[in-house]
Amino acid sequence: MVEIVSLDGKWQLINNDKSIHITAYVPGSVFETLIEHKIIDDPFYGLNELDAKWVFESDWQYEIQFDVKPNFLKYKQIKLRFNGLDTFAHVYLNDELLGSTENMFITYEFDVKPRLKKVGNKLIVKLKSPTSKAREQIKKYTINLNTGYAAIPGVPYLRKAQFSFGWDWGPKLPDIGIWKSVEILGFDDLRINSVNSFSKIKYNKNPMEIQQHPEDFLLISPISAKLLIRVEIDSHLKNLSNQDYELKVDIRSPIGEIIAKKIPINKTEEIFEFELEKPFFWWTHDLGEPNLYEIETSILKEKVIDKIKHKIGLRDIQLITNKDRWGKLFYFLLNGIPLFAKGANWIPIDSFIPRGKKLGLYEMNLEFAKDANMNMIRVWGGGIYEDDYFYDLCDKLGLLVWQDFPFSCSIYPYYEEFIDNVKKEAIQNIKRLRHHPSLALWCGNNEIEWLWNIILEKKFKIEDPVILLKFKNGYVNVFEKIVPDLIKKLDPLQSYWQSSPSNGFVGLNIGKSDSNSPNHGDSHFWAVWHGGKPFSAYRKFNSRFMSEFGFESFPSLKTINNFCPSDQLEFNTPILENHQKNSAGNTKIMKYMKKRFTIPEEFEKQIILSQITQAEAVEYGVEHWRRNRNEFHCMGALYWQLNDCWPVASWSSLDYYGRWKALHYFAKRFYRPIFGSVKEEKNSVEFWVSNDKKKSVNVILNWRIYDSNENILKKGTYKSIIEPCSSKMLGMIDVSDINKTKKDLQNHAIFYNLKKKDDINNIIHTGFRLFDNPKSFSLKDPELELNFHEIEKNQLEILDIKINIKTNHIALYVFINADSLDFIASDNYFSMEPGETRVITLKHIRLVDSHKKLTFQDIKKRIYVSSLYDLQK
Repeated sequence: MVEIVSLDGKWQLINNDKSIHITAYVPGSVFETLIEHKIIDDPFYGLNELDAKWVFESDWQYEIQFDVKPNFLKYKQIKLRFNGLDTFAHVYLNDELLGSTENMFITYEFDVKPRLKKVGNKLIVKLKSPTSKAREQIKKYTINLNTGYAAIPGVPYLRKAQFSFGWDWGPKLPDIGIWKSVEILGFDDLRINSVNSFSKIKYNKNPMEIQQHPEDFLLISPISAKLLIRVEIDSHLKNLSNQDYELKVDIRSPIGEIIAKKIPINKTEEIFEFELEKPFFWWTHDLGEPNLYEIETSILKEKVIDKIKHKIGLRDIQLITNKDRWGKLFYFLLNGIPLFAKGANWIPIDSFIPRGKKLGLYEMNLEFAKDANMNMIRVWGGGIYEDDYFYDLCDKLGLLVWQDFPFSCSIYPYYEEFIDNVKKEAIQNIKRLRHHPSLALWCGNNEIEWLWNIILEKKFKIEDPVILLKFKNGYVNVFEKIVPDLIKKLDPLQSYWQSSPSNGFVGLNIGKSDSNSPNHGDSHFWAVWHGGKPFSAYRKFNSRFMSEFGFESFPSLKTINNFCPSDQLEFNTPILENHQKNSAGNTKIMKYMKKRFTIPEEFEKQIILSQITQAEAVEYGVEHWRRNRNEFHCMGALYWQLNDCWPVASWSSLDYYGRWKALHYFAKRFYRPIFGSVKEEKNSVEFWVSNDKKKSVNVILNWRIYDSNENILKKGTYKSIIEPCSSKMLGMIDVSDINKTKKDLQNHAIFYNLKKKDDINNIIHTGFRLFDNPKSFSLKDPELELNFHEIEKNQLEILDIKINIKTNHIALYVFINADSLDFIASDNYFSMEPGETRVITLKHIRLVDSHKKLTFQDIKKRIYVSSLYDLQK
């Protein structure tokens, strides 16, 4: 049998130069351990990041002493496995060097059979400073490779999370440590190396034959599936036949039905084939149920020798890139249904990644992504191949994953040693992740193809044509040959896209094509924010798939108070500037705010307005691209970014502590599967409904146009059937007669709501739009009225609260807040018509800095509701 002994838990962390010898826990990291022992102050607070440089400039040593049971030494093979070492280590067992490591993303195994003892084993891991290693590489190869102005130089030479050296939203805190589990494996003749499954789905109709006819999506249905399970076996035996070993696969369906097959083992790769009638398919949560089957694979010989369990989903996902009248398509076809991808870009959950997992940040961020109606997460190329738990959660929650390989915003070494390292990394991680139904796409890198000329000419000033050609050949070798060939071999049913953004393979023409063309492939759009363009610029960029765009804001004051003393609560103080890594970012936030709002003196009001500005910007783009889904003109919008790795002013919609910014509430609305929007111009207004469901929906859209005195200038109702997977303009009205002057334009507002015809008492979407900037609209006190209602306590004895909010006048950006409470609202930062009432539920209510149980009265007295009128009065 295969026996595993975990070495996770208590180790010793040593730095002799600093006379440090302390307890450390594995998995973990140096920074995490030093913070726990109060040897360093929290690097996230104030300017402490700047004082932490000595940590990553130092070498560190982990040690553990352990015993094994006497019988364990009888195994023919004994391996020491490190699932993740960060990054440059020499490993010693009982004073003998086992080997070295140089890649954070690789699992390393060492043969310890000759060296292991029953008692008194001493394992030492000596870790080298990553920045010292980076400087060595720069000196050796004479080119100062880096990922940008916000980063410590040299990280492209290292196979380490690129963001850790600094990014324009993240600190310069490259971590060190044993960041994943350590274990010893004992076995005799064979063990399971990997298990992979391929599902081939049979449909009642050919999905590609009906893609141009949305009404036919009702008719298409997957009806059966063939499941192939490939098992790779690791064995030293030259001949496995006649050894009496058997391989067994048990499949448990989502309703508990079990199918099993058993075969004799004759070779190191065996394949099982199952025909599944009436199978349960895996869908994104917005299109159906993310059904999961449990696969148990066992090696048997009188008893169980080795066993692996994992979950799979039966699904067919394809990236469609056929030619069309604009250029080339770019969309995902899931089980025959064209999916409009709605979501955000993902960065590592914490600067100190093992700590983030312990804090529950994976669950928090991904569950909140689902709550905001997202169906896709892009794992960005400056981070990591994520933890297994991340993909398990995405499988369970029905979230697709666009997976970048971890290369971003730089050229990378072309020499053989580096490329061999990358190849090992790719093989291991393709095998590790390929069984997940959530995995939708492998993507080679982030922005290298698009930024090629800028990187070479402006950043590194490489002019030698020989060196330029070597870098080009290196790029093509990795991203257009090695990686796609490995995917064809190891994960053949999965799609590969070589860079983001890109129009497709470019070969040695890299730098000569428009990699960010809106007519082919995916796009990144930064004219809004980095380019300083107004929100209206989004409507001029008709992307096929918008995989990155965004806008910055500050986190909430509660979050800022966690890292900033009260005497520094101004946009441009040293601490807030240090917690803003984008060049002149705080100034840019204020500049955009001033265009749209009257700026209040109070800092908290300013940061709320920064969040509203961010939310408006992203909403403006998403609305446009969702309206463009017909004929697959645009089929995705993934904004930058979902989460933060530390408390910071950034593009995120969830801050480091999981507090929802205004953008996340907006996203919950603008990512709804059935969604209404307006396209306003000076002389016209178009009313649209998007339906991302598999079925048609019969809707009623009511609209009114008010002036600032609350006179209804125009109103109307549209009734229509919206075909599945489509957008429809319900109508266009002429408003030239009411928008005759600039003052008219500034003081008119459109309000609308959307209902299903068969459920007219339930509004499924509400929205509003001004014709000009909010500061120009003449607001009056909305006279908001509140009524609180207690709901039953949940299992944790935490109260949920309902609030009835009534407004007597137009109320823009109504928001619920509490200085000392955290909560998640069912809706927030919404706008209301005169006389309207909203019912809002507050969940996950807790004190900011205490676990004290709250009464209904405690909660009620702490909550207040405000609107734009209060921010600007």
